[in-house]
Amino acid sequence: MSSKKTNIYLLRHGLPEGDNCLRGITDFAITELGLEQMEVAVDNLQFDVVITSPLSRCSYFAQQLAIKQMVNFIENPDLAEMNFGDWDGELLSVLFDEPNANIMRFFEAPYDVTPPNGETMTHFNQRVTKVFNSLCKQYLGKQVLLVTHAGVIREIVQFVLGIPPHLSCHQSLHLDYASLIKISVIEDKDQLYFRLHL
Repeated sequence: MSSKKTNIYLLRHGLPEGDNCLRGITDFAITELGLEQMEVAVDNLQFDVVITSPLSRCSYFAQQLAIKQMVNFIENPDLAEMNFGDWDGELLSVLFDEPNANIMRFFEAPYDVTPPNGETMTHFNQRVTKVFNSLCKQYLGKQVLLVTHAGVIREIVQFVLGIPPHLSCHQSLHLDYASLIKISVIEDKDQLYFRLHL
């Protein structure tokens, strides 16, 4: 196999404002505690590039870290959380209290239910796996930090493990704020091989 080994680190944002909301693409700010959580998560790690969701709960810390480590800082919209449409930014207590709430059915079977005026699960999966594949190829041999969201990380982990998209693991994989996951990538004859480190 080729010696071109890449390490991709997936960092979920720390505690943001808007707790108990379905945040989605609503741009809640990061809290001081959230920043501290993220700093602890990547302590003693050095990266070649920091790539982030444009939402401020990710990008604020990512930019500060890139400046500190004197590496490139890149915002990529495909690393943003799922767009939950009319549900986006709403309190979960309100959403689940609605009569015949589709949100419960969405969480049980996300490929069968689409948030009103929101993104389909199929589109979300495709944009996330496409950008992940592209970044793996673009940064072969590098130490890469992706600062993103729980939903995005779940899609990447599912892809790396070879789990078909329709067998969604969104309810099975719990990710604390500032969770950090490492994925080693090895390229051989234009084929990418992944190893997940938990």
